[in-house]
Amino acid sequence: MEDEKNLMMSDKEIEKQNFLCWYSMYATESDIKKANTINKPAMDRLINEYSYDIERMHISRSLHEELF
Repeated sequence: MEDEKNLMMSDKEIEKQNFLCWYSMYATESDIKKANTINKPAMDRLINEYSYDIERMHISRSLHEELF
């Protein structure tokens, strides 16, 4: 039972994973602008909260593009 609890993601972890995946991989610039128009407070919170991870992903992507 304890092992099952450790394997389950919290709602916060799911939110983070979903947002970062959408923001970094799927969202176009237009999608991001639209999301900011529809719900700016939520977008500001998510971008602020996960800015470190977003920046890390951008650096990683840039490095990958340079190498390959």
